[in-house]
Amino acid sequence: MFQLKPGSLAIIIGARTSAGRRNIGKSVELFALCQPGQRFLNPVNGVMTELPTTADRALWLVTGDITSFDHQHGFAFVRPEHLMPLTPEDTPYAVDASTVN
Repeated sequence: MFQLKPGSLAIIIGARTSAGRRNIGKSVELFALCQPGQRFLNPVNGVMTELPTTADRALWLVTGDITSFDHQHGFAFVRPEHLMPLTPEDTPYAVDASTVN
């Protein structure tokens, strides 16, 4: 089992909208898990943003070479189940350079 944490890297593995599908397969940095009605300062554009209180669930605000639902570059909101974390222990074929002779 894995846990998503702010500051971690992940890959977008799914989306429910056509705007979101263009981000599938891209790596992102997790910024914050935003709850419905929560206000926060967007780290990419510096705009105070609020996740609508009518939102069905919390969404991750992620940053990277991605596009939001309204075609802004650099960030998007993603459902947690559509993210797969990238952690060093998840890459079994990674080799430490100091162990190679």
